[in-house]
Order: sequence, then C-alpha cells, then structure tokens
Amino acid sequence: MDMDLVVVFSFVALLALIITTGIIVFPISRKLGLFLEQAAKERANRIAGGQPAIATPVADQLIQLMSGLEEQVGRLAERQAFTERLLEEKAQSGATKELPGTHGP
Repeated sequence: MDMDLVVVFSFVALLALIITTGIIVFPISRKLGLFLEQAAKERANRIAGGQPAIATPVADQLIQLMSGLEEQVGRLAERQAFTERLLEEKAQSGATKELPGTHGP
C-alpha cells in the first residue's frame, strides 16, 4: 500500500470524525447552554422578587444556624476582651501571682 494513500485516508477519517463529533455535540451543548441560561434567569428573578434563592425551609434553617453562630462569636469576643484586660492589668501592676497548687523556689 502506498504511504501517501495511508496519509490521505487518515486525514479524511480524522476530518470525518471531527465533523461527526461536532454535529453530535453541538445540539447537546446548545441545549445545556439554554438550560443553564434559563436557570440563571429564574434565580435572578427570584432574588429580585424578594424570594430566597433557595428553598424556604432550608433558608430558615440556615438563618437560625447563622444567628446561633453570631451569638457564640459575640460571647467569645467578650471573653477574649475580658482576658486581655486581665492580662494587661497584671502586666501593668507588675505583680507575679503564683497559680494555686504551685510552690515558689
């Protein structure tokens, strides 16, 4: 078999494969693009209309969880500020108070 014929046949087969793949994949990708565009528009409309972008029971649960976390973080911030004040007062007074149960040298 002639080598030029093999090269030409390979080129034609590859070109046919690329064109066939394009014909098959293009409608699928177009439908997927339209679906995603429609879903994005619906979500934007829900957000603009004041409706949550996610289901209401899930949104309510997330809001409750976030409120609880906000409260816990607030308490932690108060405790940290209190501890920092105590450490600052101790550093300013220069007192070295031993912890209970420890003995000095």
